[in-house]
Amino acid sequence: MSKNAYFKVDTKLAELLGETYRSIEYAIKELVDNAYDADSENVKIKFPDELKPNPKIVIQDDGTGMKENEVRSEYLNVANSRISRKGSTTRGKGRKVKGRKGIGKFAGLMIADLMRIETFAAGKKTTLIIDKSELAKSNYDLEKVPLPISSESCPKIKKGTKITLSVLNQNLHFPNPEKMKEILMWEYGRELDFDIFINDQKIGVLDLQGKSYTKEFEINGKKAIVNYTITNKPIKRAGLVTKVGGKAIGRPSNFLSDDELIPKKLQNRVYGEIICDDLEDDVTADWGAIVDNSKLFTSIKEETTKELKSSVDEVFATDMKMARARYQRKINKELAKLPEYKQPFARKALYRTLEKFYGETEERINAVISVMISAMEKDHYWDIIQNIEDTRNSDVEKFATALSEFGFLEMSIVTSQAINRLRFLDEITVLIQNPKTLERDIHKALENNTWIIGDEYSVIFSDTNLKTAIRNVLDKKYKGKKKLNRPDLLLGRTTSRKLVLIEFKRPSFTLIRDTERQALEYKDELGQYFGNQPIEIILMGGKIEKSIKDVQEGIKYLTFLDLISVARNRLEWLINELKRAS
Repeated sequence: MSKNAYFKVDTKLAELLGETYRSIEYAIKELVDNAYDADSENVKIKFPDELKPNPKIVIQDDGTGMKENEVRSEYLNVANSRISRKGSTTRGKGRKVKGRKGIGKFAGLMIADLMRIETFAAGKKTTLIIDKSELAKSNYDLEKVPLPISSESCPKIKKGTKITLSVLNQNLHFPNPEKMKEILMWEYGRELDFDIFINDQKIGVLDLQGKSYTKEFEINGKKAIVNYTITNKPIKRAGLVTKVGGKAIGRPSNFLSDDELIPKKLQNRVYGEIICDDLEDDVTADWGAIVDNSKLFTSIKEETTKELKSSVDEVFATDMKMARARYQRKINKELAKLPEYKQPFARKALYRTLEKFYGETEERINAVISVMISAMEKDHYWDIIQNIEDTRNSDVEKFATALSEFGFLEMSIVTSQAINRLRFLDEITVLIQNPKTLERDIHKALENNTWIIGDEYSVIFSDTNLKTAIRNVLDKKYKGKKKLNRPDLLLGRTTSRKLVLIEFKRPSFTLIRDTERQALEYKDELGQYFGNQPIEIILMGGKIEKSIKDVQEGIKYLTFLDLISVARNRLEWLINELKRAS
């Protein structure tokens, strides 16, 4: 029997169809989510060979499938939530439902112009065809588009759904199987009865992006295999799960939790499995855990932990080397603030401190570098250094005490400096709240505290040549009575040698487009002195005119209140982290 079917459109359609998928791989994942919600145990994805004519993508599962009336009343009911119809868990396996908005069926249309859905249930095969070009002809008035649908008999034991995507979008790259594996492993890597195959290969732990390891142990004639990946970033439900007879026993375990030297963020990047069928006699009756007294499992854990520590140390050393290289320019510029004889000690101390902040964002690492070097300018830090040098070749206990003090001091001076910066923010807040505060007052307060703008600006060099250039430009324009309107400008270079022009306005001033126009004129005048090098412009004022929305690249509008708020958040984070580390 063959006849047409029609979409049934919910009033939320216009809103929901505005949602898009960031890539083909994420669109396919939406179709895999539907298979999961159908209580499938196996999903097979076949990607085409780009060189073959008429390439197709096929997603096939062995879930519950749909009868024709379900296709008509539920599948074609756009934006009708699966949860509102059938609840938040699946009927057969009690899985938490992933498809929530009823538009997952449209995911395939990002990739292809033609979707063929073949679904098997109760001895019937139902076939539905969705043609994107027909939808477009009706201006996406979905209720008016006839969809060919047919039903025929099939073996009663056959169940599941097969989606074939054809007439693929030629404006998009073909899906990347490796990226697809990564995305699906993040979502389904710990599911016990949901296997995914891509081009006939079952995906697993070693498909995660990162450094992968496989190790086989033999203990008293019994074998165990450990597969794990140290991923490129922390992963949810990290750790190693133990599998016996293909079944996962209990929850993933962190075998490195007792090692205080390995950063937690790195521990949370270990994802893997221990496979040992010889543990079957040591599994509890509910298959929820391995018995605590298992000698075999104790030995496996010991060997696995050794391997993990070795692998993690290798990755940690590589990561830290790369991090140092990434921040080296900033470190060198910050160290230049210190006398040359102090720099080797400061560099070592800074590297040790950075290890404590392993895995943090670049913005936060920059904050640590800036605050710590600033703190190292204080004399009491170097008193401890000298104490260590004086005791190095004498009393061992004194030397140990000095080293201990040094470790505590590193944390305490950074904390102290961060607190001092918070106090400075309190003082600058009072200054901007004073209606009598002028441009020159703000300039004077912030010229040596440019870290408040952001840690990439914590070191701004303004040498004689830069100051002379500013003076030449302004003296030409602001003569006689016009001197009263002379702007407060700072021209300097950041640690990356980028030129920055900062214009300070009084806190009562509202930044307008004319402020930007004048700053661009100063920039053009300054260009003649620096071979037209790029110059970033930063405008500071009390407010920003509401109409200013789009700002061209290389210009920043900043308000004092926002500057202080962001800087305060960075410092409060640093203080809290230092408290935890001490």
